[in-house]
Amino acid sequence: MLALAACESKSVRHLDLEKIVVTSEAKLRTDTVGEGQFAQRATFVLVDAENKSLQGAIVTLGGQLTDGSGAVVGEFKPQSLWIPGNDERTYALVDLAQAERPDARAARIVVRSATIPDFDPVARVDQIHELTDDGKLVVQGIVHNDADRPGQIEVIASFHAADRTPVTRPFTLVRVPAHATQAVQFVSPPGAAHGTIFVGDTSF
Repeated sequence: MLALAACESKSVRHLDLEKIVVTSEAKLRTDTVGEGQFAQRATFVLVDAENKSLQGAIVTLGGQLTDGSGAVVGEFKPQSLWIPGNDERTYALVDLAQAERPDARAARIVVRSATIPDFDPVARVDQIHELTDDGKLVVQGIVHNDADRPGQIEVIASFHAADRTPVTRPFTLVRVPAHATQAVQFVSPPGAAHGTIFVGDTSF
């Protein structure tokens, strides 16, 4: 369940889609996605989207995988993330069937929607710090749960190279009591120049 979606009222407000800009080139990758019994190899892309408005929004990206002639060989599973105003987030768009697409040569990324909720999400990360450690980047932050109930919170790190290309996007699930905080930390692979942390899906 994407708790962010539950924040919307019956009268849904939308942000102008032109305010959402995909800011990084979508480079195809094929690797293991998922964890445990759900782990399998699939084709995916990491791509950044920036919200150029002053208003935060729940932004959904999708798109297609295409071969060398431009023919569609797969669809991406849409992903929704909260992007504050004048901020950006890194998306991991995975093949809808979680399959390998050896014929894929490019990706078409589409901004499917940008919904303005009635209030900001109750889970957030602040006090983000970057540290270097033996050629790797360590990023630390504090997760806040401002809800009246305990929350299962997906916490995502996004690491970029010096040219701002997304390198990796690890995540973890943390359970945070109501009106409480929890420290989190992620370590990059060698070569990362910048890192940040943000919240993904939440359930309460």
